[in-house]
Amino acid sequence: MNKVIFLFAAIISTLTSYGQYDPEALTVLDAMSEKYKKIGAFEADFTQQMINESADIDESIAGEIAVKGDMYVLKVAGQEIYNNGADVYSYSEELKEVTVSTFDPEEQEITLGNIYDLYKEGYKYVLMSTQSNGDRIVELDPESKDKSYYKIRLVIDKNDDLKKFTVFERSGNKYIYEIKNFKSADFADSYFTFDTKKYPKVEVIDFR
Repeated sequence: MNKVIFLFAAIISTLTSYGQYDPEALTVLDAMSEKYKKIGAFEADFTQQMINESADIDESIAGEIAVKGDMYVLKVAGQEIYNNGADVYSYSEELKEVTVSTFDPEEQEITLGNIYDLYKEGYKYVLMSTQSNGDRIVELDPESKDKSYYKIRLVIDKNDDLKKFTVFERSGNKYIYEIKNFKSADFADSYFTFDTKKYPKVEVIDFR
C-alpha cells in the first residue's frame, strides 16, 4: 500500500510541475541565453527533420545560418533569406529573383535566431530530466492555446549550448532541429542586407 501511495504522489507531483515556471528550468535557460548574448554574433550549420507518423512523412533538409541580434541570413533548400531587422530579402538562385518585404516580428514565432530567448515571454517551462552525459531536457509550454504548436523541447548540454530543439505542432507535424558547428563570428550589419548590385541580372520583386 505504501508503494502505491508513493507512486501516486510521484505522479501528482509530475502533473503539477509540468507546464509551470520551474526554477530549475529557468536556471538552465538563463545560462543558455546569457552565453549566446555574450557571443553577440554566430554562425552554424543545422538540419531540419519534419516527421508526421500518421501521414508517414519523414523529410530532412540541411542549411546554414548567421545571426547578429535580430538580424540573420538563412541559406537552405536553394534559397537565401536575408533579414536586416527592417526588411526581408528572399533570394532564389534557380528563379533568378529576390522578393523584398517588410519584416514583421510576429510572423517569426520560432527561428534559429530567437530560440535562445523565446522562453522569456508567453511560456511556462519545466526541466524534464538530466542525462548521464550532462544534457538537460527542458520543455516549453506556450501560454496561448492559439499557437499552431503545443510544446517545444530543448536539449541543452552541460556547457549551456543548445544542441537540438523539437517543435510539436497540433497538426501532428514534429520539427526537429539539430545545431552543428556552432561558432562565434564577426559580421558587419551590411552582411544581412541582400546586395542587389552584386546580382545585376536578378529580378527584384518589392512588396514594401
